[in-house]
Amino acid sequence: MNPYRPLPSPTVPSRPGLGAERGGFALITVLWLITALATLVGLSIAGIRVGNQVSTNRIVLIRGRWAAEACFAIAQTRWVQHRLADTATIDLGRGVRCHWTVQDPSTRLNLNTADPELLRGLGATETFVQALLARRRAAPIESVSQLPGLAGFDTTMVDFLTVDGPGSVNLATAPHRLLAALPGLGPEAVDRLLYARGIGHPMTSVDQLAAALSPGARAALLARYADLVRVGTFAPSQLVLVTQGWIDGESARAEIESVVVPLPDRLAVIRRRMW
Repeated sequence: MNPYRPLPSPTVPSRPGLGAERGGFALITVLWLITALATLVGLSIAGIRVGNQVSTNRIVLIRGRWAAEACFAIAQTRWVQHRLADTATIDLGRGVRCHWTVQDPSTRLNLNTADPELLRGLGATETFVQALLARRRAAPIESVSQLPGLAGFDTTMVDFLTVDGPGSVNLATAPHRLLAALPGLGPEAVDRLLYARGIGHPMTSVDQLAAALSPGARAALLARYADLVRVGTFAPSQLVLVTQGWIDGESARAEIESVVVPLPDRLAVIRRRMW
């Protein structure tokens, strides 16, 4: 026996199924990688689609704003032609359309400038009048939508109030309830104004109105003549012109609100807001 013969290496007993387990782990890893890649690809495609949709919406909105601006230019021309009330939808070509609406703020009472007497004449409670005055002292009211938070607010007054315009009331266009709240205008004077408007010949001055009244109604008007002239007018000093532009088949619309002063040859813009 050779004492220097190397000893045999020890053998490690093999675990049954070890190769199969390793193959299973590899398969699971591959499947997870495939799933992760598929998710990444799906997210990329979704991102591309969202990006394309955002780009499309941006283009639609840009074209809509162009249409709204075009409508404002057309409205300027219609004003000079005495056709501003012709607000039918206009086809600008290639599926682009626009139209506008006109509002006269002087057919309502301005919340930021109205005298307490006018508010009470319109039907406001004393609680609401005092709450409104306190709110005005703190900061101007920016929207009629802020009124429900004031004590004593009556929802029936909403249609007769605004925050636009200089605060004057247009006697040629204001509704019955607002006319009746003005100083010096009794039932007969209000009826005369509405009748003249209804037959297409609206009155153009307080003096013309006074001449059409009975002696008693005329005396009541003349007693408050200075107060009535201070708040009353027979032509709008400002208009709110809202133009909209859109593309057929698209839900997005562009809107431009312009507060304008009507001059003989143009509508002078004093404030604009865009959506």
